[in-house]
Amino acid sequence: MKKESIAVAYPTIPVVFVSSVHPDRIPLHNSMGLAVTDVKDEVRTETHVKLLKKKKIEFYVNGKPLEKQKLQDAVKIIEIFRKNQKVGLRIESRNYKIYSGSSDAGAAALVFALNDLFETNYSLDKLAEISMMLSESSIRSVYGGLNELNVDGYPKFYGKQIASEKDLKDLKIFTLTFDYPARVSAEQIFQATRSNPFYEYRLKMIPQWIAKIKLGLLLNNWHMVFSVAEENCANAHYLIESSGLRCRKKEMMCACIDVEEIRCLGLACYWTAGGGNQINIFSWGKDAKKVKKELLKRGYKAKEYKVAGGPKIIKSVR
Repeated sequence: MKKESIAVAYPTIPVVFVSSVHPDRIPLHNSMGLAVTDVKDEVRTETHVKLLKKKKIEFYVNGKPLEKQKLQDAVKIIEIFRKNQKVGLRIESRNYKIYSGSSDAGAAALVFALNDLFETNYSLDKLAEISMMLSESSIRSVYGGLNELNVDGYPKFYGKQIASEKDLKDLKIFTLTFDYPARVSAEQIFQATRSNPFYEYRLKMIPQWIAKIKLGLLLNNWHMVFSVAEENCANAHYLIESSGLRCRKKEMMCACIDVEEIRCLGLACYWTAGGGNQINIFSWGKDAKKVKKELLKRGYKAKEYKVAGGPKIIKSVR
């Protein structure tokens, strides 16, 4: 057992939107996502786990004590690593410049730090499984790159990386963040989509969307990959919005339309959006600079992101 450990992990964005979950928070259907950071690797979550002499658990997120229900969920994870060892822990998790996907990064960084501290040597697959107890899409952050969560054998499931950050190094991601006082909760999104009469159609389309994305990767056809990603996310938001909720407020809707208009100029330009206040815009090659200029011309101050890898230990003390 070590004295302390610090792990860093990266937030995620959807490629195939998680639209509902089972009671144990495992998604109802297969999904895909990307781990991302900014060009300087500053967008991240760092989780510091340190031993205490007293057998108690102190958990802080961005300097504030973790709320009771989330602390109870975290303790269940901690016990998997701590087992019967009578030691206390102080855990401090801090998000840096994250506007979306922080729960995935937080869950990933926590399990990696605990695995290092207690020297449990769990496999990547095991760490991914444990992290899912905290966030239904944390597997994206655990594997990094472009990855898939397969739940066809539910209650068994598995994740895998299908393209690394090196494979996708030429991909440019421009994020637009909108300042809204509140967002639709994940539980509200899941309820809205699952109760929509067109949800069964979405479930039937998921395997086709994922197959096309994989084919696009094999053919190095990024237009295929991200046109399908956009179609999938647009479908998810349609189900949410036609059920009476709205994640994409007016300004976000306008941004989606602007992306489509930029694409009509002949430029590689596609969008996805999760349940938060962020639109993700994908481009590549020579078109990327032109897309960024078009966004500026339309009044958007886009932050440039790139695909990130999986979590890593940045400090380990015996």
